[in-house]
Amino acid sequence: MEKEKEKFDLSEALKGFAEHYEDGISPVWNIGRPKEPFIEIADQVVKPVLDAGCGTGDTSVFFATRGLKVIGIDFVENAILRAKSKVEGRNLPVEFLVKDAVTLDEWDIKFKTVIDSGLLHAIYDRQKYANGLRHVLHSGGRLYVFYFKDDPSSPGGGISDNELRRLFADGWKIESIKSASEDNDEWKMNFAVILRKS
Repeated sequence: MEKEKEKFDLSEALKGFAEHYEDGISPVWNIGRPKEPFIEIADQVVKPVLDAGCGTGDTSVFFATRGLKVIGIDFVENAILRAKSKVEGRNLPVEFLVKDAVTLDEWDIKFKTVIDSGLLHAIYDRQKYANGLRHVLHSGGRLYVFYFKDDPSSPGGGISDNELRRLFADGWKIESIKSASEDNDEWKMNFAVILRKS
């Protein structure tokens, strides 16, 4: 019975996110460029890079134009189709795949950097996702994550500092957590840098 509920929830989540990428629709979080914290840390990012929950690929493309090998994943096919169209004929070192980020523990590919621009707070199994990130990230690699703070107005209630520490307790070191809300931004966001120790 629990397995059936899990499948139903995943199906509903996919349907909900897919609606944001239907023809002619641009999700509110799709701003045509990376979020500011990713631009600020761009010089610290090393290849290969995983962009988890890449959406239409703006952040992936940004890092690929800097010469970094990037794989962007999203479980919404229309988002990936839009991402692929952005790099068509550009000869950039980026690949886009339809993939559920909760299944990262099944991958054999390893990365030195993972970027997460708004996936963590929306994912249906945060601990499994965090475990998968540890699986694909080399020791000494870094996770850069942009997420909603814990607040009643945040989707899913957001993520508290305590929850972040719990999710990334085993084999990780949280190097920094800072507010990442822009002055004109109604969303309350944080940006964390997390080192994979072992």
